[in-house]
Amino acid sequence: MFERPLSGGEHPVDFFLWLSAKGRRDVLAGTHAGLPAAFLGQESWRRIRDFARGWEDETSPVHDVCSVWLEFDIRGRLAGVPNPLIFFTIEPHVSPRPVLELLQPRSFDSPELATLRRCWEAIPSSCRYRTVGVLYSRPTEALRLILILKPDEAFSYLERIGWPGAPGKLYQRMAPFFRFHSEIALHVDVHPQGVQPQVGMEIYVDEDAMYRGRGGDCGPLLDLTVKESLCTPGLRDALAVWPGTDTVGLSDGSTVRIERMFHHVKVVSQLDLSLQAKAYTTAEYEVSPPWNR
Repeated sequence: MFERPLSGGEHPVDFFLWLSAKGRRDVLAGTHAGLPAAFLGQESWRRIRDFARGWEDETSPVHDVCSVWLEFDIRGRLAGVPNPLIFFTIEPHVSPRPVLELLQPRSFDSPELATLRRCWEAIPSSCRYRTVGVLYSRPTEALRLILILKPDEAFSYLERIGWPGAPGKLYQRMAPFFRFHSEIALHVDVHPQGVQPQVGMEIYVDEDAMYRGRGGDCGPLLDLTVKESLCTPGLRDALAVWPGTDTVGLSDGSTVRIERMFHHVKVVSQLDLSLQAKAYTTAEYEVSPPWNR
């Protein structure tokens, strides 16, 4: 997945690596030659490896994690080992405690995580998936919560956890975006000193986009970002033609089928209700050897 701000001008494009529990849990565990030794010189990568080893183990308390993704904030040419952000998704019956105690140094029962515990306990039971992010590469002690909720539930939740803004006014500001899908993904950063001012909302074009990564027409959503002065017309037009497929031949006779998809828009709000938007696109590929042609 790729992230691109929708405002005009030159911007970096960040990218994500998503791993499902049904797929390759071993990729981050360091049990094969895929993870360079230099990575393990960083505490963040050692913690990710230790978590991934538990994720592979059916007897481990972290085995029930549904999925993991790494986000890489790219700012120019990398001079060394990239330091990621890591997010993990769990179902309502699963506690974040064992994963968090592997991925960061603070005990789940520590005073520093008291606000996080309070926010976790306030999550509505209707929330099907809960994601927690450890923001290694950013200068903050905050942890991020990402919660899939109906819009009314999301803004009631902000009120309940003591978000320092005005939830009612933000709801009115965001209301035009809620016609596309019955749910949003709410982003809240939780710092030891309290809930942070910035909040984000992922807007999906339909059910398939949210849960399967293969949504319908992204044009109306992108048109709205232009109408709300969050996106330039030129960038909207470029993103609208991103979805599609290509087949590329390789020198060994294999072919690669690439499927490009538009995933969602995230709208980020500050306390003054000023908004910024980012677009998220994906690309999946499948390699067919020559004997399958």
